Amino acid sequence: MRALRGANAQLVLIRLNPIIRGWSAYYRHMVSSRTFNELDNHVWRLTYKWAKFRHPHKAKRWIIARYFGAFNRSRRDRWVFGDRETGAYLVKFVWTKIVRHVLVKGGASPDDPTLSEYWAIRRRRGRPPLPGIDLRLLLTQRGRCPYCGGLLLHADREPQSPTEWEQWLTTIRKAIRRQAITTERRPPLRMNTPRST
Repeated sequence: MRALRGANAQLVLIRLNPIIRGWSAYYRHMVSSRTFNELDNHVWRLTYKWAKFRHPHKAKRWIIARYFGAFNRSRRDRWVFGDRETGAYLVKFVWTKIVRHVLVKGGASPDDPTLSEYWAIRRRRGRPPLPGIDLRLLLTQRGRCPYCGGLLLHADREPQSPTEWEQWLTTIRKAIRRQAITTERRPPLRMNTPRST
């Protein structure tokens, strides 16, 4: 947060949201609801401290009215940090659904070729921590890009660290912005076609 002291709220959101999503996705299998609450309190203190640094001569009520509110309409939480100009807000750790880890059958090794079907079914059961509409669109497209048919999600394994989760979720967001995740199938784009003169 010290590196973001001179930045606006939009840049703070761009920097913190992928980190929060990555860490919460990685630790969602643990017993982590209390930890998620503590992390949300810590992030709230950091964002409030950032806002106080940004506006040192403003009152607490002014800062709270400017940067905190009920930005996410689906939640009854009025202490969400956000940018009033764009409507963007900071996600919270506690909004991540905690999914309990299912134990592996005794003696089941991922290296055993006879159990490849078991491991494929086990991987398919896991749902990525995406919002409902994004997940539905991905499932409708079978995880493939409508332009090139390439995989958007690599289902061979889940990301193995918070940093990998952060990168994975950032890639999905870019795919959504670039309309690689859409509601209808489109014909493939022709890349590198020579121009006729």
